Amino acid sequence: MNCALDGRALLSLWEHALAQPPSARGDALLQAASAGEPRPRTIGERNARLANVHARLFGSEIALLSHCPACGTAVQFSGDCETLSMQAPSTSLMPTHRLVVDDHQIDFRLPDSADVAAASMCDTEEDFARALLQRCVLACSCGAGAIPPNQLPVSVLDALSRRMEALDPAACVSFDVDCPQCSTRWDARLDMAPLVWQKVQVAAEKLLLDIDSLARAYGWTESDVLALTPTRRAAYLQMAAA
Repeated sequence: MNCALDGRALLSLWEHALAQPPSARGDALLQAASAGEPRPRTIGERNARLANVHARLFGSEIALLSHCPACGTAVQFSGDCETLSMQAPSTSLMPTHRLVVDDHQIDFRLPDSADVAAASMCDTEEDFARALLQRCVLACSCGAGAIPPNQLPVSVLDALSRRMEALDPAACVSFDVDCPQCSTRWDARLDMAPLVWQKVQVAAEKLLLDIDSLARAYGWTESDVLALTPTRRAAYLQMAAA
C-alpha cells in the first residue's frame, strides 16, 4: 500500500487509528494495515511490523531528529526500516523462556504492548521497569521454594531485563548519535508507534485539505478527487490556486 497512490486506504487507516486512544494507535495501525494477521506477541515484533508499514507507506528510510542533551544542538540522522525489521529473531516468538541466575529460576514471557500500557501507569521510570518485568514472570523460585515476583532482588530483575533485551532486540530501538558541536554522544531512542502515526496523520490531513480545495474549486466529491492520480491532483490544485 502506498499513500501517494491509494488515498482511500490512507484515509481509512487514519480514521481507524484516530478513533483509538493514543496508547492504542500503534496496534490500531497494524490491525488496519495488516488485516488478518495476529496481534504482535512482543514489542520487538510490533516495532518490526510497524517498520514494515512505514516502508510500504513512506519508504524504507526514516528521517530522524534529536537534540544534544549537553548543548541542545539539533542533529539529523536516519534509520532503515529493513534493518529494524530484521532485528526481530524467531526465538523472540517462543511463548516462554527460562533464566537461571543467583540460585533463582524464572520462567517468563516477553512483554507486549498491553504490558507496556499497564506499566506506564507507574509514576517513575524505575517503577515502570519493575512492573513491566513482574507482569512477564510466569513462575519463579529461589532454591527449592517458589517466591512471588515482587520478592525478586534487583540484581535478578536486572539480569532478567538484559535477557529480555537479548531475546527481543527490536523492542528498544535507539541510535548512537554524536553532537557536531560539542562531541557529546548519546542514545537517541525511537518509538515506532508515534512515529508512524504522526506520518499517517500528516499525510491524511494534507490529503483532506487537497480534497477540500478541489471540492470548493470544482464541486467534486471526495471520490472524484481520490480517483485522480497524484500528478493530476497536483495539477488541478495548482490551477485552482492560480
